[in-house]
Amino acid sequence: RRQGSRVKHLRDINMSWSLHLWYALGLAGRLFLLSLTAVVHGLLPFIFTSKVSNGVNKLNEELS
Repeated sequence: RRQGSRVKHLRDINMSWSLHLWYALGLAGRLFLLSLTAVVHGLLPFIFTSKVSNGVNKLNEELS
């Protein structure tokens, strides 16, 4: 694979490698917390009734 094709995504979104890394780590952290919330909701369905779906919708809006 050519180096240019490896960084095309970074150029397309106008991010440096390090900024992209931090953004991805932050996204991973948010997804992790949402997944824990989903587990708790699965065990106790009367709490966090819309937290996960609202969080996923918010992430979808941010990433679109």
